[in-house]
Amino acid sequence: AWRPFNAKLLDGFNFEKGGGLVGGGVLEWGSHCVDLCQWAVNDCLPPVEYNAPKDGQLVARYEDGVELIFRETGWIPLGSCPVRFEGEDGWVEAGDSGKLVLSSPTLLAGRSVEEIGGYPATFHVRDFLDCVKTRRLPKGNAQAACNAHIACHAANIALHLNRQVRFDNQTNSFINDEAANRLRSEALREPWRI
Repeated sequence: AWRPFNAKLLDGFNFEKGGGLVGGGVLEWGSHCVDLCQWAVNDCLPPVEYNAPKDGQLVARYEDGVELIFRETGWIPLGSCPVRFEGEDGWVEAGDSGKLVLSSPTLLAGRSVEEIGGYPATFHVRDFLDCVKTRRLPKGNAQAACNAHIACHAANIALHLNRQVRFDNQTNSFINDEAANRLRSEALREPWRI
């Protein structure tokens, strides 16, 4: 719904709180973490099912059953964008610090992983410049960003409604769910149109 600008909705430079305007931490930080998760599953389409949050976690499922779990706490301090990959043999957690933590050293058997230091945005710049030369897509390309943001918006809508929602990636809409579909956008103020 339309509302006039209100500076009290903003918290100084902490604009991601946004007073309901931007989705809080799910959208602000989620997009940075979910794009890594999407990359790990070969930049597939976003999950198709998003459950209501329970015990500080929101579970989303991809079409093939793989789960994407948004959680508030319990992270190993590895930087501002932590992700954990779990499988039958254990888990690996990483963040933008460049460090890895593994549930078992056997997960690295026969592999070498170089820890990287410094701010990881440097690698985005290098990747972009290399892509200018080679004409290949950068790792952080528009489709990957779009899919990560769709996943975060859908998770935020499940959080807001406090119930499960199902998402159709072909139509970019929620399946048989008028309340969820209404939350995909807000009324624009005059004279703005899309």
